[in-house]
Amino acid sequence: MKISVRAMAVSALLLGSLVLAACGGGASSGAANGALEVGTDGENLAFNNVALTAKAGEKVTLTFKNNSTAQSHNLIIVNGGDDVATAVDEAAAEAGDAAGYVPADASTMIAHTALLAPGASETIEFTAPAAGTYTFVCTYPGHYGGGMKGVLTVN
Repeated sequence: MKISVRAMAVSALLLGSLVLAACGGGASSGAANGALEVGTDGENLAFNNVALTAKAGEKVTLTFKNNSTAQSHNLIIVNGGDDVATAVDEAAAEAGDAAGYVPADASTMIAHTALLAPGASETIEFTAPAAGTYTFVCTYPGHYGGGMKGVLTVN
């Protein structure tokens, strides 16, 4: 059986295209092109995604959805770990409802949402900080103390 050079070249080109498509870049765990999603875990004082990842220096788009039907929530990514999160939570309580339980000192935070009513969502953008581990919390009174926190790992 004689195969023409043209048929062989077309076959090789098609096979190469399929291999490249199959090996195409997939999303890393946590972020697809810097896009992150997290919500509340129904009526529990918890986030439905407690482990987020990003690359240092990348532009991150985070969408936060308050899945509760009864409680208000926010999301604050603090500039550090649990020690900073505790200080941010205390400052948020002092800031009060009028400030959405978001402290005035922006240096303690990487990014934050507003205080969201049940069913609401918000998308925020920020630049991922240096490599490290950063805690994110809800600062509505009693929520962080009740365990409403997660971790953003930046590589």
